[in-house]
Amino acid sequence: MMTEVKEELETKFKNMLQDIEDSLGKDTVLQEDSKDLTLDIQWDICGVKGYQKFNKGDYSFNFGAELDAPDITLEIDDADTALKLLNNEIESFEYRFYKRKAKIYYVEKWEKVKVGEEILKVKHFKLILTMRYTKGVFYHPYTITRLPIFRTVIEKWYDPKGADASYIPINDSLGTYEDKVLPEKVLEYFINKAEHLLLCHSCGCRAYNQCQDHDHSIGCLYIGADTVGVKEVFPKVTPNSSHFATKEEAMARVREAYDNGLITVIGRLKWDSEGWGIPDRGHFMTVCFCCPCCCIAGKRMHGSIELQNMMQRIEGVSVKVDENLCIGCEDCMEVCTFGGMEMIDGIARVNQGKCLGCGRCERVCPNNAITITLDDPKRLDEFISRIEASIDVS
Repeated sequence: MMTEVKEELETKFKNMLQDIEDSLGKDTVLQEDSKDLTLDIQWDICGVKGYQKFNKGDYSFNFGAELDAPDITLEIDDADTALKLLNNEIESFEYRFYKRKAKIYYVEKWEKVKVGEEILKVKHFKLILTMRYTKGVFYHPYTITRLPIFRTVIEKWYDPKGADASYIPINDSLGTYEDKVLPEKVLEYFINKAEHLLLCHSCGCRAYNQCQDHDHSIGCLYIGADTVGVKEVFPKVTPNSSHFATKEEAMARVREAYDNGLITVIGRLKWDSEGWGIPDRGHFMTVCFCCPCCCIAGKRMHGSIELQNMMQRIEGVSVKVDENLCIGCEDCMEVCTFGGMEMIDGIARVNQGKCLGCGRCERVCPNNAITITLDDPKRLDEFISRIEASIDVS
């Protein structure tokens, strides 16, 4: 590595380590992200080393030093990539994780490729870093989005402030609205309004995680005029992976997901449209059918508070635990992917700051100790209006 490049790397790396200490007193997101974070990070950037130690709001670092037993080690082998990261020039963040490591990538470029008669948009990824679980303890790759340098990438790519999505509870106890169960009523509204409905025949999350509990074939539904720009991205790997559906087919998918115990998340999510090569213009609605074990939105709860706050609970939905009925079995905690259930003195308690009102906990409680309620069915009209303010599916 050239002397000038190494010197620039060292300077930028030192500044990054120091900036966190300087920011802790004024960056409210960083304060929130670090208050419950206990993590020792070893960096190795093209041979330039240093470490960071986070301990529930306390922070220390040492440039040029190594830890004996860090929790994770972040390795960057390419100097140009390292400088792009340190200069906040990387604008995307994707990961692949393995048994003892994860690899973090960004989209270096898009390329149009002709396959048969189709012109496809193909992503070309470039490795940012390798994240090694030095002690063998797994940390989800989103954990590093609590560090400002990666949070900046997330803000560009996922656009948490611009996202607007919520889970629609599937619980029968919520009742019906205009003679339909709640998720059907909401989805029926948008499906009937739209002319373009793209139905996927495989859930990438369940397929990737080899889900044993839920149907892999129940994939996402995308709604809106911009779906016409979507092509089959991986035709050789997943033939016939999606098709433009009728309204009847789309509603049949909603009912199929309901019967399979999947929770619907609906809204505007920038990474879904751009993941298909479609600019985020507000004409691309995501309807995802999520299981508790593989749900990608649940994985984001490992990351920055900005990622966690992308999802909003539907207004008027409340979740409560009857302490006299709770037997402390912890089934509710197992299905909550958002950290919304806690055990205090052997009794389940709802963490109202994290609960997204998906209703999974009520469905699995063996003693009917959990109730989920909607204070007024007309809240769904308010929810529909909120979503329509950011997405036009017509």
